[in-house]
Amino acid sequence: MDSLLTVQDLQVQFQTKKGVNTAVDGIGFSVEKGEILGIVGESGCGKSVTSLSILRLLGTNSMISQGSIKLEGRELLSLSEDEMCKIRGNEIAMIFQDPMTALNPTMSIGEQLMEPLMIHQGYKKKDAWKEAVEVLKKVGIAAPEKRMKEYPHQLSGGMRQRVMIAMAVSCAPRLLIADEPTTALDVTIQAQILELMLELRQKMNTAIILITHDMGVVAETADNILVLYAGKVVEYGSVKEIFNNPRHPYTRGLLNSIPPLEEDVDELNTIEGTVPGPGQMPAGCRFSPRCPLASERCSSCQPGLYKAGNSMVSCFQYEDGQA
Repeated sequence: MDSLLTVQDLQVQFQTKKGVNTAVDGIGFSVEKGEILGIVGESGCGKSVTSLSILRLLGTNSMISQGSIKLEGRELLSLSEDEMCKIRGNEIAMIFQDPMTALNPTMSIGEQLMEPLMIHQGYKKKDAWKEAVEVLKKVGIAAPEKRMKEYPHQLSGGMRQRVMIAMAVSCAPRLLIADEPTTALDVTIQAQILELMLELRQKMNTAIILITHDMGVVAETADNILVLYAGKVVEYGSVKEIFNNPRHPYTRGLLNSIPPLEEDVDELNTIEGTVPGPGQMPAGCRFSPRCPLASERCSSCQPGLYKAGNSMVSCFQYEDGQA
């Protein structure tokens, strides 16, 4: 089966006053039609940079220094800005992390919803209004005609997030990138947003890249999981396999940090240490300073990605394919 999206050997660098820092280093993955891929890791691991690279929305101080990003075989990195504008919002859409800052506070909800329909789908203003109302209904917003005339500050956090999803899916994109779509929402609204995304996948066969630090969200929604640490892939495979048999020490640490629901916990499990900052990457395995299993070799040599079961793991324990 041909993949909808294929990312290979992606490297993203940022120019800073102290020199060039590599935020994403050699990341590769693929997404099939209708698949949900969860990308997980702590803050600073390269999740959002990876997603912005796909849409080529990185800042002026950044560059994609190597790699390939293909949408059904079409190389996105070689397209002009005008060609990318036709893809953004139309073939690939994104739900940004903070709906309050992502929505334009000076434009009504209706104006913001109508804009992509008029630009990408060629709707006239009257038809765009009708379609925008229908999209708001689909994402569960009551009194959509009233909400169309309101501004972002007049809506709750959960409602703003639904508007963001409505904007993202209004042109029926083939790929939806959701960057922390449930952050800062209460548990009830979180569940509703995730259920909505699953419905969209089922009805429209939309592939979804779900970026999150919440392993519980990934377990509920995703088919496959990509675990990032300090800009590198440390584990990649199906959700079922990785949750049942996590192989990389970092993945185990993330899963162990989820508090159990069935018992009282006096102290939460944590991963000691912090993610290395830009320009502070260890010479060897980037997780080695925090890894309880690290050897001398781990501190000096970087492991490759090795096959273990049906997963890929970046750890010397699996170098011979036997562990």
